Formats: sequence, structure tokens, C-alpha cells
Amino acid sequence: MAGTLGGGAADPRMNARRVGIAAVCICAAGCGGARIPAALRGYDILVEQAPDSQALELARSMRAYGFRVRRAVRGGGRPTAALISFTFQEAGLGTVPGLYVRLFDTRTGDIVGAAMIPLDSAAATPQARADAVVRALVAAPRASPP
Repeated sequence: MAGTLGGGAADPRMNARRVGIAAVCICAAGCGGARIPAALRGYDILVEQAPDSQALELARSMRAYGFRVRRAVRGGGRPTAALISFTFQEAGLGTVPGLYVRLFDTRTGDIVGAAMIPLDSAAATPQARADAVVRALVAAPRASPP
């Protein structure tokens, strides 16, 4: 295995170290994708560059979770799901607005992922909202639209 990793037989401790580092890298590369639900695996997520902090935080949170995030449309690449986020509040007293996220396949237009979180005190910052909605999206990737 030392020859495979580019090392020689000069120092056996270095070869063991290289094998250990390679194993850690392989595990780290594989673990991020394993957290992504099967319905969303294989998709690049398109979060178009926008001046608002919520879109930037959604892109950051999705990257941190293991999604491949792009900023612009690119033809001929991997399947892409575009992200749309919006807030909505039902009419009436005592209703709490929600942050809704939809992921739709850019080729077919089908919704491939959907989630909603209430905009209450637990989601006070754009970062907290982004993290919560990505967790909700991963927990139930094919939730039905409101």
C-alpha cells in the first residue's frame, strides 16, 4: 500500500501515517453525502447570487451539510435543483409567519424538496433560520407545498 500512496520503504512509520491520513480523507469525503437524502443526492443546488443575507446563509448552511452549491446556471452539468425561499403568513390573529423553501429540478420543474420552519424567536437570525430550514429539508425532503 505504501507504493500506492507514493511512499517508499524508507520509514515504516511514515507509511502507516499516510495510510491513516488517506483513510480519514476517504471517510470524510464519503460522510457528507451520506447525510443527504436519496431524493436530493446527485443534485447540485442552485442558490443564485442575491444581495440578501438569507440567501447567503442558506447557501452556507447547505454547503456545510454536504450539498454541492452553485451560484449560477450552467448547462451540460449535473442535475440541478434551484432553491426558492419565501415567507408566508396565514391571515388571522395569532398566526406565525413561516420560512418556506422549495427545491425544484431545473430540467423538469418538479419539486424535489420542500420544507418550512416557523419564524419565531428560535429562528431570530438568518444563520439560525438557514440551519433550521436545511435540517427540516433533510428530515422530510419531499414535503408537500402549503
